[in-house]
Amino acid sequence: MQRIFKPVLYNIIFLPVILLIGFITSYEDITSSRIKNKWVFSGLFYSFLVYAFVWVSYGLGIFGDNLLWNFDKWCINLLISSITAYLLWHFKTWGAGDAKLFICYSALIPMGQYSRVYFDYYFASFLLLLAIFIPATAFLFLKSIAYFIKKFILSKDRKKTIVLIKEKLVKIDKKELSAVMLGFFVFFLSLQILRYTFYNLLNKILPNQNIVLLISLFLFQRLSGIFKKNANFLLIFSIALILYFGFKTAYSWEHFFLEIGSMLIRAMFIMAAAPVFKKIIGFYTERSSRKTTPFALWMFFGALISWFI
Repeated sequence: MQRIFKPVLYNIIFLPVILLIGFITSYEDITSSRIKNKWVFSGLFYSFLVYAFVWVSYGLGIFGDNLLWNFDKWCINLLISSITAYLLWHFKTWGAGDAKLFICYSALIPMGQYSRVYFDYYFASFLLLLAIFIPATAFLFLKSIAYFIKKFILSKDRKKTIVLIKEKLVKIDKKELSAVMLGFFVFFLSLQILRYTFYNLLNKILPNQNIVLLISLFLFQRLSGIFKKNANFLLIFSIALILYFGFKTAYSWEHFFLEIGSMLIRAMFIMAAAPVFKKIIGFYTERSSRKTTPFALWMFFGALISWFI
């Protein structure tokens, strides 16, 4: 009875507001390329009002235990979601309106509505983040590949195509490539050491390195710029980290080599995947003056995926 009551209660209290805000902000983003603050703040205010009302009701012994379930994690999740939204805006991954809308959806989705596999983590809205970016990125990537094939592979001017591919994909600065790869190796190894050291805390926020891998893809350009400027420091720091990991964190030589190898593979994957992904999309975005699908629509789609999976 308790398991049935919670989803029904969530659907009555929160889902209509999510649908209303989702439809309105998507329409406005399509027609005017804007997300108005009044809808975002209305959603946040409604969420806070509901929890405040339930908190008072629970204190009076009326009801509220269902909605206050994991309320502490909801607060932490909202705080981390706000920081994440700000950082993605700061690094120009999305606009200010998108950042505020993400915080709004994070506030409106209760912890118990997330996947049973994921809701125990303090940053449960990472599921929402994935549900937003993965479909949107896959759509743009497929659209870019289709454009690339149509414009260059099927083009009659094959020589021009070969020259363009060489300019975009083959021209690589080996020194910068080594610095960036070393930087990502240090990045992954540092986070792994932190996870082992502060397991109870970080494992609730970043359950595994695959999440870090996805974050690295989104922040590849920004991190690469930092790594290129600090190549010498990264070399010294990587040696120190490897020694520390070997003598303080790794519990066997087999574990040591497996972890170091895993970090290298992750760094190589980022180095191979991110630039190619960026270049292929670049072929499309540099030559297309048409507006892409408004991002508020993808955020609404992501909120619905998070709600119903």
